[in-house]
Amino acid sequence: MMIHSGTVIFLNGTSSSGKTSISNELIQLLEEDFIYLSVDNAIAGVNDMLMSMFGNHISKEEIRTIEREEIIENSVVSLFHHYILAFSRMGKNIVVDHVLIEPGWLEECIQLLQHTQTYFIGVRCPFDELERREQIRGDRPIGLAQAQFEIVHKHRIYDLEVNTHTNSINDCARMIKQLISTHPPRAFIELNDHNE
Repeated sequence: MMIHSGTVIFLNGTSSSGKTSISNELIQLLEEDFIYLSVDNAIAGVNDMLMSMFGNHISKEEIRTIEREEIIENSVVSLFHHYILAFSRMGKNIVVDHVLIEPGWLEECIQLLQHTQTYFIGVRCPFDELERREQIRGDRPIGLAQAQFEIVHKHRIYDLEVNTHTNSINDCARMIKQLISTHPPRAFIELNDHNE
């Protein structure tokens, strides 16, 4: 049974696949207001909070070590997933930018969001193009997309998949807009049924 909620457009794809660009395009294109939530921003925000709270007792290098060794990453990501649910239940529309690299992350999202108005969108791009984009961006470790490439779409069930190499960002956003205006979400329900 679907609970009353805001619309969630949940973009999942590797680093450099175009999720942030699609998010920005969707926010401009959609008639209703949408909030942008990024898992990268959530993790960075916790690092900033640690520095603010404990800056006199912990160095930036120690915070980088906490991040690099992923000591608190799963807890931060779980909190992020619960924020998505909370905002949705408050009736907020959200565009989520995520990289589901841990199986437990997807399982948690399925459990939390399957009865909400959440559209699960796969953002794809060929591997050689991801590598080219990483080189151009310069703000991501080279090889990050490669490490994520086989993992991120392993579950193979989406409401829609878009390819940012064969389609423009605007075309991808328009396909998503068309989907949410004409079809109810089904992917998280199907994934839950598949897991049972």
